[in-house]
Amino acid sequence: MKKSIPIFLSLVLFLCGAFLWPTESAWAQKKKYILIGSTQTASSHYAYAVAATKVINKYVPEVNASVVETGASVDNVKRMRAGQMDIGGIVTDKVMYEAWKGIGIWKDMKTPDLRMLWVYTISIEYYVVREDSGVKKLEDLEGKKFNPGMRGSATEATTKEIFDILGIKPDYHVGGTTDAVAAIKDGRIAGYVKTGAGLQLDASTLDVMTMTKIRLIPMTPEQVKKVKTAVPYIPFSTVPAGRIKAMPSQPEYTNWAMVVCAVAMKGFPDDLAYKCVKAILKGRDMIVAAFPAHADMNVPKDTVELTMIPLHAGAYRAYKEVGVKIPESAIPPEAKK
Repeated sequence: MKKSIPIFLSLVLFLCGAFLWPTESAWAQKKKYILIGSTQTASSHYAYAVAATKVINKYVPEVNASVVETGASVDNVKRMRAGQMDIGGIVTDKVMYEAWKGIGIWKDMKTPDLRMLWVYTISIEYYVVREDSGVKKLEDLEGKKFNPGMRGSATEATTKEIFDILGIKPDYHVGGTTDAVAAIKDGRIAGYVKTGAGLQLDASTLDVMTMTKIRLIPMTPEQVKKVKTAVPYIPFSTVPAGRIKAMPSQPEYTNWAMVVCAVAMKGFPDDLAYKCVKAILKGRDMIVAAFPAHADMNVPKDTVELTMIPLHAGAYRAYKEVGVKIPESAIPPEAKK
């Protein structure tokens, strides 16, 4: 009788395990957790990243995607290089190209495995200064306290590069967007550089305007020519007079711009990349509701035409399906094998 007890217990444990242990199909249904790098919460672009992540979670059920607040473009690429992030949800074309090519600040960090997923906006940069700062042209920023963009961002890196080309030396105030906004409001700095929400002012700039009168400083044709001679792949854009909703009396404004994209490393699973791209196309209305500038984009067409690096193999498959003509330069080498 005593010998039957261990046998009975073994049978009970076996039966419990049969019911509680996940089947092979259950394991297959486990969600894949992915991290999507964004920017700081004070930026309008953070709202885009949240909306894009919600879209992916809605239309790619096997994925559980989370937004990570970061220092934006440069920081996002560095984190992907380190394997800390799956998708750089906010990366500018200039940073993307320089990292892929191994030039500029990336000369010792060449990243040839970087791949394009989708373009979500073309945003102009605004030089925003306090109206009482005395700054009426870029040269007036010489020696003045000025935030060149969020620490670790493409805006910060490109602003410093452009000022070096133009021979202008502000006294840089380094920090995040929230810190820069507070410093402008209380007069500690003259202003900052902030990526617009498309052609409109960013939410952080609108926040500054609630307490402080501001001025936008455009680049002159001569300055544009000098910068483009030095760095031909920096795009420029012009906002026609009266087109900035928050500043309807603003004259025509010209400055450098950014094609802002989502990227991944080529090792990111092709099938997941394909499904994420398809989700972004399907969830367009959800994204536009959070980030209206996205409405101006034809994602398949603009992505394949504007990318300066190869598409991810999964994205390539998605864009082929919708019938856009893909330039040879955008076709990933791994898709040619």
